[in-house]
Amino acid sequence: MVGRNAPSIFTILACSSLVSRTLAAYSLADSYTAKNWVDSFLFFDQKDPTNGFVQYKDLASAAKSGLIAIDGSGNSAAVYMGVDHTTKDPAGRAAIRISSKKSYNHGLFIFDIEHNPGSICGTWPAAWLLSNSGKWPVGGEIDIFEGANDQTDNKMTLHTTSGCQIKPATGFSGKIDTPNCDVNAQGQGKNMGCGILHPMTNGQSFGRGMNAIGGGVYATMWTSQDIRIYHFPRALIPTDITIGAPDPSKWGMPVAKFAGGCNIDQHFQNLNIIFNTAFCGDWAGEAWNSSTTCKAKAPSCEVFVRDNPEAFKEAYWMVRSVKVYQEGGKVMMRRNKVGEWFKDTWHKVIGDYDWSKDHH
Repeated sequence: MVGRNAPSIFTILACSSLVSRTLAAYSLADSYTAKNWVDSFLFFDQKDPTNGFVQYKDLASAAKSGLIAIDGSGNSAAVYMGVDHTTKDPAGRAAIRISSKKSYNHGLFIFDIEHNPGSICGTWPAAWLLSNSGKWPVGGEIDIFEGANDQTDNKMTLHTTSGCQIKPATGFSGKIDTPNCDVNAQGQGKNMGCGILHPMTNGQSFGRGMNAIGGGVYATMWTSQDIRIYHFPRALIPTDITIGAPDPSKWGMPVAKFAGGCNIDQHFQNLNIIFNTAFCGDWAGEAWNSSTTCKAKAPSCEVFVRDNPEAFKEAYWMVRSVKVYQEGGKVMMRRNKVGEWFKDTWHKVIGDYDWSKDHH
Protein backbone atom coordinates (compact mmCIF):
# COMPACT_ATOMS: atom_id res chain seq x y z
CA MET A 1 0.00 0.00 0.00
CA VAL A 2 1.19 3.48 -0.82
CA GLY A 3 1.99 5.65 2.21
CA ARG A 4 -0.38 8.47 3.05
CA ASN A 5 2.22 11.14 2.26
CA ALA A 6 2.91 9.80 -1.21
CA PRO A 7 1.87 12.11 -4.07
CA SER A 8 -1.03 11.05 -6.23
CA ILE A 9 -0.58 10.39 -9.94
CA PHE A 10 -2.43 13.68 -10.50
CA THR A 11 0.22 15.55 -8.53
CA ILE A 12 2.96 13.92 -10.57
CA LEU A 13 1.25 14.76 -13.84
CA ALA A 14 0.58 18.32 -12.71
CA CYS A 15 4.30 18.81 -12.10
CA SER A 16 5.28 17.41 -15.48
CA SER A 17 5.21 20.87 -17.03
CA LEU A 18 8.25 21.87 -14.95
CA VAL A 19 11.66 21.66 -16.59
CA SER A 20 13.48 18.55 -15.39
CA ARG A 21 16.61 16.50 -15.98
CA THR A 22 17.96 13.22 -14.65
CA LEU A 23 21.53 13.03 -13.35
CA ALA A 24 23.80 10.11 -12.63
CA ALA A 25 24.13 10.67 -8.91
CA TYR A 26 26.10 10.10 -5.78
CA SER A 27 23.80 8.79 -3.08
CA LEU A 28 24.20 9.92 0.51
CA ALA A 29 25.71 7.17 2.65
CA ASP A 30 26.41 9.04 5.89
CA SER A 31 25.74 12.53 7.19
CA TYR A 32 27.68 13.75 10.23
CA THR A 33 26.08 16.84 11.76
CA ALA A 34 25.50 18.37 15.18
CA LYS A 35 22.60 15.95 15.63
CA ASN A 36 24.72 12.80 15.60
CA TRP A 37 28.34 13.98 15.84
CA VAL A 38 29.19 12.77 19.34
CA ASP A 39 27.60 9.36 18.74
CA SER A 40 29.43 8.89 15.43
CA PHE A 41 33.02 9.52 16.52
CA LEU A 42 35.47 7.98 18.96
CA PHE A 43 37.53 10.29 21.15
CA PHE A 44 41.24 9.44 21.18
CA ASP A 45 42.88 10.08 24.58
CA GLN A 46 46.29 8.42 24.26
CA LYS A 47 49.76 9.86 23.69
CA ASP A 48 49.97 11.77 20.43
CA PRO A 49 51.51 9.50 17.75
CA THR A 50 53.19 12.54 16.16
CA ASN A 51 54.96 13.57 19.38
CA GLY A 52 52.88 16.68 19.89
CA PHE A 53 52.83 18.87 22.99
CA VAL A 54 49.16 18.03 23.47
CA GLN A 55 46.84 16.15 25.81
CA TYR A 56 43.93 14.64 23.92
CA LYS A 57 40.78 14.37 26.03
CA ASP A 58 38.04 11.75 26.16
CA LEU A 59 34.44 12.75 25.51
CA ALA A 60 33.47 13.28 29.15
CA SER A 61 36.50 15.42 29.90
CA ALA A 62 36.17 17.38 26.66
CA ALA A 63 32.50 18.13 27.27
CA LYS A 64 33.06 19.12 30.90
CA SER A 65 35.84 21.55 29.99
CA GLY A 66 34.00 23.01 27.00
CA LEU A 67 36.34 21.63 24.36
CA ILE A 68 33.35 20.29 22.43
CA ALA A 69 29.92 21.88 22.14
CA ILE A 70 27.06 22.48 19.75
CA ASP A 71 26.74 26.02 18.44
CA GLY A 72 23.29 27.09 17.28
CA SER A 73 20.23 24.93 16.80
CA GLY A 74 18.27 23.06 14.15
CA ASN A 75 19.68 22.90 10.64
CA SER A 76 21.99 25.85 11.35
CA ALA A 77 23.79 24.09 14.22
CA ALA A 78 27.52 23.45 13.96
CA VAL A 79 30.01 21.44 16.01
CA TYR A 80 32.58 23.41 18.03
CA MET A 81 35.86 21.62 18.79
CA GLY A 82 38.32 23.82 20.62
CA VAL A 83 41.45 23.68 22.76
CA ASP A 84 42.28 24.86 26.26
CA HIS A 85 43.06 28.58 26.01
CA THR A 86 43.18 29.51 29.72
CA THR A 87 45.70 27.16 31.37
CA LYS A 88 49.48 26.96 31.48
CA ASP A 89 50.20 23.24 31.52
CA PRO A 90 53.72 21.80 31.43
CA ALA A 91 52.34 18.48 30.17
CA GLY A 92 50.86 19.94 26.98
CA ARG A 93 47.75 21.81 25.89
CA ALA A 94 44.38 20.04 26.06
CA ALA A 95 42.67 19.40 22.72
CA ILE A 96 40.56 16.91 20.77
CA ARG A 97 41.28 14.14 18.31
CA ILE A 98 38.28 12.20 16.99
CA SER A 99 37.89 9.31 14.56
CA SER A 100 34.70 8.14 12.84
CA LYS A 101 33.35 4.82 14.02
CA LYS A 102 32.71 3.90 10.41
CA SER A 103 35.49 3.30 7.86
CA TYR A 104 35.31 3.63 4.08
CA ASN A 105 36.62 2.26 0.81
CA HIS A 106 36.08 4.89 -1.90
CA GLY A 107 33.56 7.71 -1.75
CA LEU A 108 32.94 11.41 -2.07
CA PHE A 109 33.68 13.16 1.23
CA ILE A 110 32.32 16.70 1.62
CA PHE A 111 33.64 18.67 4.60
CA ASP A 112 31.77 21.92 5.33
CA ILE A 113 34.11 23.86 7.61
CA GLU A 114 33.03 27.25 8.95
CA HIS A 115 36.11 27.91 11.10
CA ASN A 116 39.46 26.15 11.49
CA PRO A 117 42.35 26.43 14.00
CA GLY A 118 45.07 27.26 11.46
CA SER A 119 47.62 30.09 11.03
CA ILE A 120 48.49 30.24 14.74
CA CYS A 121 52.07 29.60 15.83
CA GLY A 122 52.35 26.24 17.56
CA THR A 123 49.21 24.68 16.05
CA TRP A 124 48.99 21.70 13.72
CA PRO A 125 45.34 21.13 12.76
CA ALA A 126 44.17 18.53 10.26
CA ALA A 127 41.04 17.01 8.72
CA TRP A 128 42.03 13.70 7.18
CA LEU A 129 41.35 10.04 6.41
CA LEU A 130 43.43 7.30 8.07
CA SER A 131 43.44 3.53 7.63
CA ASN A 132 42.77 1.13 10.47
CA SER A 133 44.32 -1.77 8.52
CA GLY A 134 47.63 -2.01 10.35
CA LYS A 135 50.73 -0.19 11.47
CA TRP A 136 51.00 3.24 9.85
CA PRO A 137 51.22 3.84 6.93
CA VAL A 138 49.75 0.46 5.91
CA GLY A 139 46.34 1.15 4.34
CA GLY A 140 47.23 4.76 3.62
CA GLU A 141 46.48 8.27 4.83
CA ILE A 142 44.81 11.14 2.95
CA ASP A 143 45.42 14.59 4.41
CA ILE A 144 42.64 16.76 3.02
CA PHE A 145 43.19 19.86 5.12
CA GLU A 146 46.40 20.42 7.05
CA GLY A 147 48.97 23.01 8.05
CA ALA A 148 51.29 24.13 10.82
CA ASN A 149 52.25 27.33 12.64
CA ASP A 150 51.48 30.53 10.70
CA GLN A 151 50.87 28.72 7.41
CA THR A 152 48.26 30.48 5.26
CA ASP A 153 47.57 28.01 2.43
CA ASN A 154 46.42 24.40 2.62
CA LYS A 155 48.65 21.42 1.90
CA MET A 156 47.16 18.11 0.73
CA THR A 157 49.19 14.92 1.17
CA LEU A 158 49.10 11.15 0.79
CA HIS A 159 51.17 8.84 3.02
CA THR A 160 51.77 5.24 1.94
CA THR A 161 54.14 2.30 1.96
CA SER A 162 56.54 1.96 -1.00
CA GLY A 163 55.35 1.84 -4.60
CA CYS A 164 53.07 4.87 -4.80
CA GLN A 165 54.02 8.12 -6.54
CA ILE A 166 52.29 10.97 -8.32
CA LYS A 167 53.49 12.21 -11.67
CA PRO A 168 53.40 15.76 -13.05
CA ALA A 169 50.28 16.08 -15.15
CA THR A 170 47.59 18.48 -16.15
CA GLY A 171 44.18 18.28 -14.58
CA PHE A 172 44.70 20.05 -11.26
CA SER A 173 45.57 23.59 -10.27
CA GLY A 174 47.89 22.97 -7.31
CA LYS A 175 51.65 22.55 -7.29
CA ILE A 176 53.44 19.29 -6.48
CA ASP A 177 55.69 19.76 -3.48
CA THR A 178 56.93 16.18 -3.08
CA PRO A 179 56.09 13.40 -5.59
CA ASN A 180 56.71 10.16 -3.68
CA CYS A 181 53.96 9.01 -1.32
CA ASP A 182 56.24 6.49 0.41
CA VAL A 183 56.99 7.83 3.89
CA ASN A 184 60.51 6.40 3.64
CA ALA A 185 61.25 7.68 0.13
CA GLN A 186 64.84 8.64 -0.53
CA GLY A 187 65.43 12.28 -1.40
CA GLN A 188 62.49 13.50 0.69
CA GLY A 189 62.18 14.28 4.37
CA LYS A 190 61.08 11.37 6.53
CA ASN A 191 57.30 10.84 6.59
CA MET A 192 56.76 13.60 3.99
CA GLY A 193 54.64 11.58 1.57
CA CYS A 194 53.46 13.10 -1.70
CA GLY A 195 52.18 16.63 -1.23
CA ILE A 196 50.35 19.18 -3.36
CA LEU A 197 50.24 22.84 -2.37
CA HIS A 198 46.99 24.74 -2.75
CA PRO A 199 47.14 27.19 -5.69
CA MET A 200 45.54 30.07 -3.80
CA THR A 201 47.93 32.83 -2.81
CA ASN A 202 45.39 34.98 -0.95
CA GLY A 203 45.31 32.77 2.14
CA GLN A 204 41.64 31.82 1.74
CA SER A 205 42.29 28.08 1.63
CA PHE A 206 43.45 27.73 5.24
CA GLY A 207 43.66 29.41 8.64
CA ARG A 208 42.81 33.06 9.23
CA GLY A 209 42.10 33.86 5.60
CA MET A 210 39.61 31.02 5.25
CA ASN A 211 37.94 31.96 8.52
CA ALA A 212 37.57 35.57 7.37
CA ILE A 213 35.29 34.52 4.50
CA GLY A 214 33.14 32.17 6.57
CA GLY A 215 35.07 29.02 5.69
CA GLY A 216 34.03 26.79 2.84
CA VAL A 217 33.91 23.25 1.53
CA TYR A 218 36.63 20.70 0.86
CA ALA A 219 35.42 17.77 -1.24
CA THR A 220 37.53 14.64 -1.74
CA MET A 221 36.66 12.14 -4.47
CA TRP A 222 38.36 8.77 -3.90
CA THR A 223 38.05 6.17 -6.66
CA SER A 224 40.17 3.30 -7.96
CA GLN A 225 41.62 5.63 -10.59
CA ASP A 226 42.75 8.58 -8.48
CA ILE A 227 42.14 10.81 -5.46
CA ARG A 228 40.95 14.36 -6.18
CA ILE A 229 40.45 17.25 -3.81
CA TYR A 230 38.27 20.28 -4.57
CA HIS A 231 38.00 23.50 -2.58
CA PHE A 232 35.13 25.99 -2.65
CA PRO A 233 35.16 29.22 -0.61
CA ARG A 234 31.86 29.87 1.17
CA ALA A 235 30.44 32.18 -1.53
CA LEU A 236 31.34 29.75 -4.33
CA ILE A 237 29.95 26.45 -3.05
CA PRO A 238 28.14 24.77 -5.99
CA THR A 239 24.38 24.54 -5.76
CA ASP A 240 24.49 20.78 -6.31
CA ILE A 241 26.44 20.42 -3.05
CA THR A 242 24.06 22.73 -1.21
CA ILE A 243 20.98 20.76 -2.23
CA GLY A 244 22.56 17.37 -1.52
CA ALA A 245 23.03 16.20 -5.11
CA PRO A 246 26.79 16.60 -5.69
CA ASP A 247 27.96 16.39 -9.30
CA PRO A 248 31.76 16.52 -9.53
CA SER A 249 31.63 16.56 -13.32
CA LYS A 250 30.48 20.19 -13.08
CA TRP A 251 33.05 21.39 -10.54
CA GLY A 252 35.87 22.16 -12.90
CA MET A 253 39.51 21.45 -12.10
CA PRO A 254 40.40 20.08 -8.66
CA VAL A 255 43.11 21.76 -6.60
CA ALA A 256 44.82 18.39 -6.19
CA LYS A 257 44.80 15.13 -8.14
CA PHE A 258 46.87 12.19 -6.96
CA ALA A 259 47.47 9.82 -9.88
CA GLY A 260 50.02 8.55 -12.35
CA GLY A 261 52.09 6.01 -10.47
CA CYS A 262 49.99 4.48 -7.73
CA ASN A 263 47.63 1.53 -7.41
CA ILE A 264 45.03 3.34 -5.33
CA ASP A 265 43.13 0.25 -4.21
CA GLN A 266 46.33 -1.45 -3.11
CA HIS A 267 47.52 1.47 -1.00
CA PHE A 268 44.25 2.89 0.43
CA GLN A 269 41.86 0.71 2.39
CA ASN A 270 39.48 1.05 5.34
CA LEU A 271 39.87 4.77 6.06
CA ASN A 272 38.30 6.59 9.00
CA ILE A 273 37.50 10.31 9.13
CA ILE A 274 39.65 12.22 11.62
CA PHE A 275 39.73 15.76 13.01
CA ASN A 276 42.42 16.89 15.40
CA THR A 277 44.37 19.86 16.66
CA ALA A 278 47.92 19.06 17.70
CA PHE A 279 50.66 21.35 18.96
CA CYS A 280 54.35 21.32 18.06
CA GLY A 281 55.43 17.74 17.40
CA ASP A 282 56.93 16.33 14.21
CA TRP A 283 55.75 19.20 12.01
CA ALA A 284 54.93 22.40 13.92
CA GLY A 285 57.72 21.78 16.41
CA GLU A 286 60.34 20.80 13.86
CA ALA A 287 59.43 23.76 11.63
CA TRP A 288 59.36 26.33 14.45
CA ASN A 289 62.59 28.05 13.49
CA SER A 290 61.58 28.13 9.83
CA SER A 291 59.00 30.79 10.63
CA THR A 292 60.39 34.26 11.34
CA THR A 293 57.13 35.20 13.05
CA CYS A 294 56.98 32.16 15.31
CA LYS A 295 60.59 31.91 16.39
CA ALA A 296 60.45 35.57 17.48
CA LYS A 297 57.75 34.66 20.01
CA ALA A 298 59.67 32.03 22.00
CA PRO A 299 62.84 29.92 21.85
CA SER A 300 60.80 26.80 21.09
CA CYS A 301 57.33 25.72 20.09
CA GLU A 302 56.74 23.95 23.41
CA VAL A 303 57.66 27.02 25.46
CA PHE A 304 55.27 29.22 23.48
CA VAL A 305 52.37 26.76 23.65
CA ARG A 306 52.91 26.14 27.35
CA ASP A 307 53.13 29.79 28.44
CA ASN A 308 50.63 31.56 26.17
CA PRO A 309 47.18 29.98 26.50
CA GLU A 310 45.43 33.17 25.34
CA ALA A 311 47.10 32.78 21.93
CA PHE A 312 44.88 29.79 21.21
CA LYS A 313 41.41 31.19 21.74
CA GLU A 314 40.84 31.11 17.97
CA ALA A 315 42.33 27.63 17.59
CA TYR A 316 38.98 25.91 17.15
CA TRP A 317 37.00 24.01 14.56
CA MET A 318 33.44 24.92 13.70
CA VAL A 319 32.13 22.18 11.42
CA ARG A 320 28.69 22.38 9.83
CA SER A 321 28.78 18.85 8.44
CA VAL A 322 30.71 16.03 6.88
CA LYS A 323 28.76 14.11 4.26
CA VAL A 324 29.87 10.91 2.59
CA TYR A 325 28.39 9.92 -0.76
CA GLN A 326 28.75 6.75 -2.80
CA GLU A 327 28.31 6.36 -6.54
CA GLY A 328 25.08 4.85 -7.78
CA GLY A 329 21.49 5.69 -8.64
CA LYS A 330 19.88 8.63 -10.35
CA VAL A 331 18.27 11.80 -9.04
CA MET A 332 15.66 13.86 -10.84
CA MET A 333 16.43 17.57 -10.83
CA ARG A 334 13.58 20.01 -11.42
CA ARG A 335 13.58 23.75 -12.00
CA ASN A 336 10.99 25.85 -10.21
CA LYS A 337 9.21 28.92 -11.55
CA VAL A 338 12.08 31.26 -10.68
CA GLY A 339 14.63 29.07 -12.44
CA GLU A 340 16.24 27.41 -9.41
CA TRP A 341 17.24 23.74 -9.58
CA PHE A 342 16.19 21.49 -6.71
CA LYS A 343 16.43 17.77 -5.96
CA ASP A 344 13.02 16.13 -6.35
CA THR A 345 13.00 12.79 -4.57
CA TRP A 346 9.35 12.16 -5.50
CA HIS A 347 10.16 12.09 -9.19
CA LYS A 348 12.48 9.14 -9.32
CA VAL A 349 11.40 6.32 -11.63
CA ILE A 350 8.05 5.53 -10.07
CA GLY A 351 8.36 1.77 -10.41
CA ASP A 352 11.61 1.77 -8.43
CA TYR A 353 10.50 4.16 -5.72
CA ASP A 354 11.06 3.04 -2.13
CA TRP A 355 7.88 4.17 -0.40
CA SER A 356 9.10 2.97 2.98
CA LYS A 357 11.54 5.87 3.30
CA ASP A 358 10.54 9.04 5.09
CA HIS A 359 11.03 11.90 2.61
CA HIS A 360 10.67 15.55 3.49
